[in-house]
Amino acid sequence: MTVTTELPHTLIGPLLQTFFMEHLCRHKQVSPRTVKSYRDTFRLLLQYLQETTGKQPAALSVADLDAPAIL
Repeated sequence: MTVTTELPHTLIGPLLQTFFMEHLCRHKQVSPRTVKSYRDTFRLLLQYLQETTGKQPAALSVADLDAPAIL
């Protein structure tokens, strides 16, 4: 299987954790306030997706982040 076919089934949670811990904190070295801002924004998005899909945030996958869900 290629990455393209595997990615839609990938859970969002581990990707977000990597984004926060590796990308923001380690690579970009952003301030704690920036991390909190991103966290709060993603929290709102995950709550919205939970309401619209009926899935718990821990069960959301990349496939749930399609254009209709975001726009």
